Amino acid sequence: MRYLVLLLIFLGWAHARDHSLYMPLNIQKAYANGTRSYDGQPGPSYWVNHAAYRIDVRFTPDTRTISGSETIEYFNESPDTLRKLVLRLYQNNRRFGAQRDWPVAKEDLHDGEQISLLKINDQTIPTENNNAVRRAGTNMIVRLDQPLPPRQSIQIAVNWQYVVSHISNIRNGCYDSTSCFIGYWYPQVAVYDDIDGWDQYNYTGLQEFYNDFSDFDVRITVPNHFVVWATGLLQNPEQVFPEKILDRYRQAKTSDQINHIITEQDYREGAVTKTDRPTNTWHFKAWQVPDFAFALSDHYLWDLTSLRVEKDRRVLIGAAFKKESKDFFDVCRIARASIDYYSTTLPGVPFPFPALTVFNGHGGMEYPMMVNDGSAQRRASTVHVTSHEIAHSYFPFYMGINERKYAWMDEGWATMLPFELQHRLAEEYDPIARTVHRYESVAGSEFDLPMFVPTIVYGSNAFRPSYRNEAYNRSGMAYYLLQRLMGKEKFRQALQEYVRRWHGRHPIPYDFFFTFDQVYGQDLSWFWKPWFFEFGFPDLAIKDVMMNHDGANILIEKIGRLPVPVELNVTFADSTTEQISRGIEVWRSGVSGISLNLPGHKKILSVQLGSDHIPDANKENNYFSVNKK
Repeated sequence: MRYLVLLLIFLGWAHARDHSLYMPLNIQKAYANGTRSYDGQPGPSYWVNHAAYRIDVRFTPDTRTISGSETIEYFNESPDTLRKLVLRLYQNNRRFGAQRDWPVAKEDLHDGEQISLLKINDQTIPTENNNAVRRAGTNMIVRLDQPLPPRQSIQIAVNWQYVVSHISNIRNGCYDSTSCFIGYWYPQVAVYDDIDGWDQYNYTGLQEFYNDFSDFDVRITVPNHFVVWATGLLQNPEQVFPEKILDRYRQAKTSDQINHIITEQDYREGAVTKTDRPTNTWHFKAWQVPDFAFALSDHYLWDLTSLRVEKDRRVLIGAAFKKESKDFFDVCRIARASIDYYSTTLPGVPFPFPALTVFNGHGGMEYPMMVNDGSAQRRASTVHVTSHEIAHSYFPFYMGINERKYAWMDEGWATMLPFELQHRLAEEYDPIARTVHRYESVAGSEFDLPMFVPTIVYGSNAFRPSYRNEAYNRSGMAYYLLQRLMGKEKFRQALQEYVRRWHGRHPIPYDFFFTFDQVYGQDLSWFWKPWFFEFGFPDLAIKDVMMNHDGANILIEKIGRLPVPVELNVTFADSTTEQISRGIEVWRSGVSGISLNLPGHKKILSVQLGSDHIPDANKENNYFSVNKK
């Protein structure tokens, strides 16, 4: 038996040694400990922690005050005994003097999240810095008098309060006096994982999510004329809606049509919510989601539909918006088309959550089952932001991505997945060309960093071009070119297998790389290394066009490190043209140039290299005039 164990260890070590990708030591330890596997599967010793939240929150519109109390049961599934807890207080990002990546209006600055009560297993803990509690930025680190053993849970109780922003509405805030989107709002247990232990990175504004999967039971109390939309499913519609609205709501749950649940006429008639008491409490539940958000208004319209994504399961899809946002009258339909596309085409995985609402707030920001989007003048912009934010339902919310370290593992997918859908819904819009153009504007500059550099490293205003490029554009191009390399069907199979293996867990880049390698049946290190690990940029050039007795040889030089496909447009003297294409795999062997033979006897006038769908950092070497040779 001892020899068998040694053999298995050796084989695993040999596999790791044979793989040519760089791997940091802390990640190597995870593979050695058996929580990750070199075939891309979760290891036999993999674990993930989780929690159950019960939250009661009251929002007072006149003062924009959130007042909440919560109890959290946190489950330690790790093999480690935890001697501390890390609680996230996101609103401390708005404290006077806090470190942050985004400017905040002085009117939105405050003293942070005010904690009036903290209990651990019914023991009251002082909340200011002391021997038991240390506040560090947006983290509150609590030393446990009684450490939390493996396979045990701990009870946490917190009361807190803060004022919601109304000017610097970064991802959430109030957009008029009675319409707000509330995110990053409750004290939350940070992630403890097999790579870094406790996630103690501060939330400085630029990086987004890294959360465990938890259950939420949330009650939201607001004045009686407000409507609330939230993560999860509404548990008490009959207690907050009058009969007319309730009937429409129930009908929409099984309807394929767009149903106008709340209209302007309903507001004029004062028949939107029950008003027999000063406040209403809206009760929502959500299971196995990484976060919870909600929105409210006393004048937003509400469209609602549903979609069958599996034989016995429908998704409830809605849009809540102000009447002045003309583009939003079509958002419910765009959202439904997006969920249908993601469920059936790419990734081709049934939408993983029971509901989704697009709220008409500001910018474009995703939360589990909730989207916060501003209005747009162009339909293409509305299609883009709606489909992009809904794609995040898979990455990071179904897959548990650590955006703080690897934003490209979710933003890149949300960029690439809807390419075909976006063009279908807005034919004048070419999202691939848009991404190419944005990538080319940074490619080859000092801000074009390798994607493997942790996102948190360049989390500052000075490095915002790096963040946008690596998180969205270089990564979106990498995924798109990977699809061209593998072919659509094999790419889809690999993506589905990656989702199957890692949903509800916390994948890292190697889980993605190794899964795609295994499904494709080839080691793609020649692609992974330049696109994800190395400094470099894409740049092909026409080195020469040599005429011979039976045609011409066109020499293509690979100047940049990053491999891309070859597309040529040849123009002849008789004004005809011919296209020549070679896939990205021509660079697999590491060659720095290729020769393309063009048979025939027609005289060549010029050769143009590239296309709107292939990035190239230097286009000045992409044209060759034979007459000028």
